[in-house]
This record gives sequence, C-alpha cells and structure tokens, in this order.
Amino acid sequence: MSHKTISRHMMWCAGLVLIAFGLFAYLFLGAGDVFWPVLALSVAGLCAAAILAEPDGMRDVLRSDSRSHRSPIIVLVSGAGSAALLYGVFALGNLLVRRFLPFGAAEIEAVYHQGAGTPRWIVAILLLAVVGPGEEIFWRGYVQRRWSAELGCVGFALSILAYTGVHVATGNLTLILAAFVCGGFWALLYRYVGSLRINIVSHALWAAAIFVWWPMR
Repeated sequence: MSHKTISRHMMWCAGLVLIAFGLFAYLFLGAGDVFWPVLALSVAGLCAAAILAEPDGMRDVLRSDSRSHRSPIIVLVSGAGSAALLYGVFALGNLLVRRFLPFGAAEIEAVYHQGAGTPRWIVAILLLAVVGPGEEIFWRGYVQRRWSAELGCVGFALSILAYTGVHVATGNLTLILAAFVCGGFWALLYRYVGSLRINIVSHALWAAAIFVWWPMR
C-alpha cells in the first residue's frame, strides 16, 4: 500500500471521527426526547460512510469471523460473558460514584433522563439491532483497526480517546469516565480476541441491560 493510499484512508477516517464528534454533540445537547432514534440513525450513517470510504477493508472485517470458524455458540457465550463482566464493573462503579462523588447520583440520573420520551421497548430494539452493532463496526472495526494499522499503539490509544471524546460535550464527568471504561474494554477485547461479532454481542447486550433491563438508578 502506497503512502498516498495510507494518507487518503487516514484523512477519511479522521474526517468521519470529526463528523462523529459533531453528531454526538447535537445528540447530547439538542436531540432531547428523540435521542435514541437519532442516535441509531447517526450510528447507521457513520457505518455506511465507513463502508463507502474503505469497502475492501470493511468487507474483510465483517467476514473475519466466518474465516476464523468460530461457532455461533462461542460468539454468543463470549459476548454475553464479556457483557456480564462489564456490567459487574459498572455495578461496582455505580456504588463508588454515588458514595464518593457528591454530584455522582445527579449525573447518573441525567444519563437516564436522556431520551426519556422514547418507549423502553423501542430503546431496547435500537440498542440490540442498530446502536450496539453499529458502534462496534465504526469505532472498533473501522477507527481502531485503521488507526492501529497506521500508528500502532498510538493509534490504538487514540481510538479509545476518540470514543471517549465524543461524550465530552455532555459535561457529565461520570458519563465521560464511563465512556472511557467502555471504550478501553471493547478496544482491548477486539485487539486481543479479534472478533467483531463478539464485540457486537458484548456491546449490544451490555447496553440493553444497563439502559433498559436492569438500569442502575
């Protein structure tokens, strides 16, 4: 691959990350009761743009699990297990934040208030079918893969910081910290397990659990 091709891929990826920053800023500051549907549309749009920007690379990523011959049972169990582990980390974090941060409880409630006008069953469907899979395809399958390939460990770290950074517009320290923990967890999972499908199952189940099934309110 030539330097020119590398530069073009990097420019496209950086540009889409900047667009993600803009979209998430609008989501957190202006979407209001339609937060969840707009989030789903935004994530779907970012995935489509990533596939258009790098069709061959994204096709390889999406097919990688088929070539690895992982059974669907292994993918499901591994994804569900990692989701349960992350949920446990958040359960502990929830107790610590509420106990030691004077503003922690209010910030957690603010997270759950976002998009309160959308019925919970619709939120669950969006998280399981669009947001969870889409965020993993974009942030891990596209951004992390591209930046890690070009910049090594620096690119890997930057991909985590970018995922965290799109939440900064909220000004919610608890949410920003949560995004950093999630971003680091799924980045490491993808880096060392190398299965986008496991990441997708993990993200989708964790999100549905923490926002719909067993919220930490």
